[in-house]
Amino acid sequence: MLRALGDRVGKDQFERYFLGQTRLVMRDGSLDVVVSSGFLAQIIERRFGDQLRAVTGARSVSFTVNRDAFMAPARLPVGAGGAASAPARVDTLPQSPRALAQPRPVLKFSLKDFVVGSANRLAYTAAIRVADDDAPPTPVFIHGVCGVGKTHLVQGVANLFLEKRPGAVVRYVTGETFTNDFLSALKQGSNTGSRVDAFRRLYRTADLLIIDDVHFLTNKDHTQQELLHTFDSLGLQGARILIASDEHPREIAKLAQKFSEKLVSRFMSGAVVRLDAPDPELRRRLVRHLASRRRLEMDAGAAELVALRSERAPGSLGGFGGSVRELEGLLNQVEAVCRLLPDASRDGRVTEEVVRRALGLEAQTASATGANGQPRRPIPVQSIVEYVCRNLQVDVGEFMGRGRHKRVVFARSIAAHLSRELTTQSFPEIARAMGRTNHSTVITAQRRLQRQLEKTPDMTLPMDLAPLHPGTGLAELVRGFGHQVRTNAR
Repeated sequence: MLRALGDRVGKDQFERYFLGQTRLVMRDGSLDVVVSSGFLAQIIERRFGDQLRAVTGARSVSFTVNRDAFMAPARLPVGAGGAASAPARVDTLPQSPRALAQPRPVLKFSLKDFVVGSANRLAYTAAIRVADDDAPPTPVFIHGVCGVGKTHLVQGVANLFLEKRPGAVVRYVTGETFTNDFLSALKQGSNTGSRVDAFRRLYRTADLLIIDDVHFLTNKDHTQQELLHTFDSLGLQGARILIASDEHPREIAKLAQKFSEKLVSRFMSGAVVRLDAPDPELRRRLVRHLASRRRLEMDAGAAELVALRSERAPGSLGGFGGSVRELEGLLNQVEAVCRLLPDASRDGRVTEEVVRRALGLEAQTASATGANGQPRRPIPVQSIVEYVCRNLQVDVGEFMGRGRHKRVVFARSIAAHLSRELTTQSFPEIARAMGRTNHSTVITAQRRLQRQLEKTPDMTLPMDLAPLHPGTGLAELVRGFGHQVRTNAR
């Protein structure tokens, strides 16, 4: 039957949809098609149902999804002449990476623990639609800086997908694992072709493919080509694809010396959504959530202090808002003090005093301000940039990027001016903190604003430049920003 089917549908179609991933079993005039995935069953039924009935003469056709049936060699039924047909092998990769050997990925994160707020709601909604039966099988690309929950979100989607489809094949890998698997298939001595074929079957028969940290593939031409073909193959089968990266697809192409434009085009063919850094309200909720998991009962003031401290922590997301990792690190310090010094907490509750003690803020409170209440230590440039971006409604990623939108340019000018006024940083140091490769651009931005303040200090700012401060004068806005940054630093 398989030989006759191959003649009828053609070699290419037969190898793509039947060879090594489909078995035909006749019972009392009915045909049972055993397949490796549910999506493959849908494709075969839609495209080849008539050919299957014609070849087998079956009165009815049913499908059984059994991934395990294709993990070991098997032989075809005895042919019409009585001799056994050639074995239909499913090649596996000897000594393959662990990810290839596991039929079900190891996923430690669940959506039940994912705290949703305004900063991540859009990405969350787009991601969970991947597991929705009614949603079209278009790819979803999630990007955001480190520590904002991309891995948690995509692994949670994988778990949700498996809950809804217990027999589905889900493959979750990082960009590095995908690369290593492919290179391993290429380098395993003789029969390289069969090893590569096995690699392709393992990835291209997935119902859901998730690749985390896909930016790892930059400057890896052959791996990018392989992912491109995998992308196309899964698309033809109606499989779901979820991609996560630190950068937007176009930014990956800009930053990398070599990145396939065709692959960028595939990434852009579906939903591309950004996972933003947590805003203050989400940080507070995250602190309470993470503390409850540690069985730490925190006062409102203590939780607020941890959330505020994470926002100002050096190096936290480049200084722009606390990441989840930053929050967990701070809570680890608080938990350590509570465990090692039980008397530090009050009736089992973590107070603001405990947090200050754990984070070493007691000494800073006395030494950080002078007699006039002004901070003695320089204000971090990152704090200035974060405040300016928030109050001008400019995305920090755009501020740090190469965009030339006039509000972004205006925000850079104000940040450069305030950084020179409120800190002791040099222009090169300010430039680095603002994500600029050349400090001359910062000098130009600062001098441009300085000239405007000298010539037209009372210039009324339009809505498109300062959406939260329409009608405010330029000098008034700059003074107000500077005063608030100083106040926040106390």
